[in-house]
Amino acid sequence: RGIGTPEIDEAADYIAKKFEEYGLQTGSDDGTYFQKWTQDVLDKKNVRLKNVVGIIPGINHDLSEAVVISAHYDHLGFGWPDVRKGNEGKIHNGADDNASGIAVMLELAKTLGKTHKPARTIIFIAFTAEEAGLVGSRYFVNNYKMFPINKILANLNIDTVGRLFGRKLMVLNSNSAREWKFIFMGTDFTTGVASDLITQDLDASDQMAFIERGVPGVQLFYTGVGSDYHRPEDDADKIDADGLVKVVTVTREVLEYLAERENPMTFTGKAISGKPTMPQMDKKSGERKAATGLMPDFVFSGEGVKIAGVSDDSPAAKAGLVKGDVISEFDGKLVKNLKDYSNYLKEHQPGDIVTFTIDRNGVKKEVNITLSER
Repeated sequence: RGIGTPEIDEAADYIAKKFEEYGLQTGSDDGTYFQKWTQDVLDKKNVRLKNVVGIIPGINHDLSEAVVISAHYDHLGFGWPDVRKGNEGKIHNGADDNASGIAVMLELAKTLGKTHKPARTIIFIAFTAEEAGLVGSRYFVNNYKMFPINKILANLNIDTVGRLFGRKLMVLNSNSAREWKFIFMGTDFTTGVASDLITQDLDASDQMAFIERGVPGVQLFYTGVGSDYHRPEDDADKIDADGLVKVVTVTREVLEYLAERENPMTFTGKAISGKPTMPQMDKKSGERKAATGLMPDFVFSGEGVKIAGVSDDSPAAKAGLVKGDVISEFDGKLVKNLKDYSNYLKEHQPGDIVTFTIDRNGVKKEVNITLSER
């Protein structure tokens, strides 16, 4: 569902109807399920936008901070703003990114909405315009009056969780609070669903809007080598339904724990001063055009970028890169982490030849790569 289209309005209306059906109270400042506004988004002018907000009120009035569970309901429509070459004008349904996250959130709303009496208020939010630079979530944290940002305990964001297939669930930005490590150690034990905590600073999804304002946030996530991320092939027939049940199970455990937690979280992330401009062009805005075809190892905590896999017939494969290689330099510039690597790629265009310095089993070598189109 692309922003500014009738289809995205239909999606917002559907989510709002489900919130009402499941017994969530209206969660917007105007007494509806919609947080509405108009703004320019990248090259689109005067776009009408909607976040969909529902709440389960807390019963302990001494706990004034709310817990936010979120997922974005927008995708690329016919390819805007991040279309790959050859996919222009094709429908991008976004089953994994992010109908999977919306499905998890709605299942929890259905399960908890009419019966659960949490100590803290739980806010359910379907964000718009994530793909254009976290527009919906940044608007929320800057403008929501019912629970201003200093009244938010934590954000649990669900984005791209439809391809688990027995693998570990990734928890991105787990370095934003000291407690996340212990919380997910607990869910590993109670649910039997293994998770990997990613401590690198990844500006991956809507949890970043909260972290920027000093609120702990994590994203539940999984993707793999050769994924159809931002491609028309991201369709429902590839979704792991059993995996979604596991994600729901983990998410419910975390959500219920946070809703009953008496003490604040210990924020250890990197907040920014002032309000970020919207949208920022460094987040999923179509700025990065070049690709290597390698999948980074998000769990790797050493210096550099470790390769978790290489897509067939990709620039990385043609250059001879393999799983386990660690990229330490990019055209002679030090690569400390995945963010460095991503920023360097943004400086290049398809067809550019770049040089990676890699460490393979303790041996350093230089590899030339001809970048392809994303």
